[in-house]
Amino acid sequence: MDNLTLKSLSQIFSPSFFKRIVVFNDTSTLDYKIRKLVSDKENKTYGEIISHIYSLLEKNYKSEYIYKNTLLIKNLLNKYSLKNTILLNEFRIENSIADFILLNGEVKLFEIKTDLDNFDKLEKQINDYRKFATKVYIVVSSKNLIKTVNLFENSKIGIIEFTNRNSVKVFKEAEEDKSYLCHETIFKTLRKKEYTEIIKKHFGTLPNVPNTLIYRECLALSKTLEIELFHELAFNKLKERNIKYPEKLTSKEVPFELKHICYSLNLNEKGYNNLSRLLNANFC
Repeated sequence: MDNLTLKSLSQIFSPSFFKRIVVFNDTSTLDYKIRKLVSDKENKTYGEIISHIYSLLEKNYKSEYIYKNTLLIKNLLNKYSLKNTILLNEFRIENSIADFILLNGEVKLFEIKTDLDNFDKLEKQINDYRKFATKVYIVVSSKNLIKTVNLFENSKIGIIEFTNRNSVKVFKEAEEDKSYLCHETIFKTLRKKEYTEIIKKHFGTLPNVPNTLIYRECLALSKTLEIELFHELAFNKLKERNIKYPEKLTSKEVPFELKHICYSLNLNEKGYNNLSRLLNANFC
């Protein structure tokens, strides 16, 4: 199977693609890809076909989703309780977008570089991420491990190897680093409800200004706080972004191939029911 076919199949494993299926019950694009690109589909359920496609990608085309899904399972679902740990997916920090951030007792940020990516923007990304996260990890394939080690061996950046067997191995632990934390960078990651709640709780009231100026004034107040305190307040507020049905996500109802998609979409009960019907339905 050539790379163009594998690339097209890899597009199935994205939250936006599955949103059309589980929210709007639209399988037309999935059906088209299966008919055009999958040879072994006769007398199979959608679940069996999706599992087959995922296996093909694991072996021949390790896309970003393969990395993300493995990291989610190995670093969150297998280690922590979803009651006190959350993952922020595709999280914007300054002009960069972190692949995901793990929030439990600390802030761990993971930047993925597959063999399909280049390293051109990595330094700029790391500089942005350190303004928000106290621990930053780069996740790379075995092929790019030595290259990454040479770039960051004298830094506090952690390095995780995504092995040829589709597992993750910490090569270099990240060291906690608060020296780059920035009030404005952290503040920009918060929603209005989140930063106003922080300001009101800490200062007792919100600034008495027109609504158009509330962002500016709340930011100014946040800068009067010690950076480590503000980082902790923001971190605790972000942790409140819990998923709706953690028991569904961790159950066998959701195959491991789709764990990250379901987490990202934060499905409600109807969404999980729609997904279950799809996976058990025969493709025809």
